[in-house]
Amino acid sequence: ADMCNSLAMQHLSVNDYDNARQLLQRAEDMSERESSLRAITYNNMACLHRRVGHLRTALQHLHKALEIESALPNAHNPSDTHLNICAVQSQLGRHSLALEHAQAALIMLHDELFEDKQATLDGAQPFPPVAERMSVLAIAYHNMAVEQEFLGQLDAALVSYGRAMQLARLHVGDNHPVTAALTRAYDKAWDIIGVKQEARSRREEQRNLGRVPRTSTVSKSPVALRSSASTAHTMPARASSAGPRRRRGTGRTSSALSLTSSYGIGSRPLTKRPASASHGSMPAVGRA
Repeated sequence: ADMCNSLAMQHLSVNDYDNARQLLQRAEDMSERESSLRAITYNNMACLHRRVGHLRTALQHLHKALEIESALPNAHNPSDTHLNICAVQSQLGRHSLALEHAQAALIMLHDELFEDKQATLDGAQPFPPVAERMSVLAIAYHNMAVEQEFLGQLDAALVSYGRAMQLARLHVGDNHPVTAALTRAYDKAWDIIGVKQEARSRREEQRNLGRVPRTSTVSKSPVALRSSASTAHTMPARASSAGPRRRRGTGRTSSALSLTSSYGIGSRPLTKRPASASHGSMPAVGRA
């Protein structure tokens, strides 16, 4: 079943959907007594259906995988399943649900990667030398940022985009494609979210000017994310290597990303780019 999954993902990477589907069906049959492998198979089936646009079918397979993983004491990276559900729910326009699954993935990843649950992202405890899983953690912050932006939580979204970029730079490497994609997303967030924040401040100021008596305004500070494994973290400085500036204040920053069970880092995007987005998605990230 493991080999069938691996071969299926190779076929999927070159858009050979028929052979990928046959191999995944074989993997499902062979994994009847191996719950962990069956959950991985359902994740990969979801990737296949999502690639061909069958979002609701993909979601059904992901919920099957999550049901299996919730019953296993040592499930294989259930955080990845939550991130895949996040990406599909986002495409379906269910951004509150997508945000819940991104946050669930973050909690699981912190439990997986940090022995000391009070460790902070600014270096109080060293990160484990597992670049692949750290890249998944960075993607989780990115997906949370995307959903926060869709839901109008702009201050929190900007912080989350920044944390995703910082994690990738520190623990995946500046030359990695994941880092490059997250750096572009953070730079775009400054262009888009910054303009939205300025417009919001102007509207609030105009409303305050029309009041009698005039009241003072209070600026809204960026909200630092807190989780079970981290404390408040400051937003990193804007990247200087993001290239030429784009026209400000248009579209959205990015789209939610999903994971596959293929091995290593690929070059094909996993998500369709929404019409409002102005840059592509991240390359595929493998699961251990």
